[in-house]
Amino acid sequence: MRKLWWLIIPAAFLAATAGCACNETGMERGYGDSHRTEIANQTLHPGAAQNLAPVTGMGGQEASKIYEGYVKGFEKPAGQMPATYIIPIGSEGGSFNQGQ
Repeated sequence: MRKLWWLIIPAAFLAATAGCACNETGMERGYGDSHRTEIANQTLHPGAAQNLAPVTGMGGQEASKIYEGYVKGFEKPAGQMPATYIIPIGSEGGSFNQGQ
């Protein structure tokens, strides 16, 4: 009986691990394909990287004025207080007063 167990245990171990012997799974086979496809679909001009000509467009002074206007848009006017919102909680104040 002991000799039989010494044969059964290694055979069971080999049978249980035989499924791990394959080289790649279905997930590994197509790994990254969807990412590469999305990049290819979103590329408007695939050969644009080979074009080494300088880019023409807006001049530096015009761009500087536009940027300054953008930054000033975030500045708060002097003397103006920020809006304060009050939310009544409890039985006092506003439409939440049911006691009177």
